[in-house]
Amino acid sequence: MTMFKELYELATSAALTMVISADEKSGRMTINVVPKPKMDVDEPALTKALSLTATPDEFDAEFVGVLKGYREVRQSLVEQAEATQEVLQAAKAASAKKAGEAMTKAVKPAPQAAAPKAPVKAQTDTADDLGDDDAGAAGRAPQPSAATTADSASYDLFG
Repeated sequence: MTMFKELYELATSAALTMVISADEKSGRMTINVVPKPKMDVDEPALTKALSLTATPDEFDAEFVGVLKGYREVRQSLVEQAEATQEVLQAAKAASAKKAGEAMTKAVKPAPQAAAPKAPVKAQTDTADDLGDDDAGAAGRAPQPSAATTADSASYDLFG
């Protein structure tokens, strides 16, 4: 492949900035190829610049091969980053589902006792009951004893 075809292939996955500088004393050049990924990928390696220093003849002979290797490694990193994102998205969805199920279980009302307790009405003494405690007691609903617990449905009928 030619240099521009390799640059084109590389540019399909990232916008590129190239900085080329020359050192007259040493006869060498430095070429920096700086990618800016198009995708919103949190992989720092995908923004790593390719920085090469060589003579113009060395660039003519090897630059295309180096660009190809750099592109292939970047592509592999993109694929790995995408696969990692898919795994993380799946884990996030599974975690959200588990949390939702836990919340549903936590909000569910507690099971009630098999036989609901009859409400106990507060009794007040009436004019008829003031003088005759025995007659008033016979007309009232049974009162729960102090021994009755919240879980027990029994009443003390004689108290």
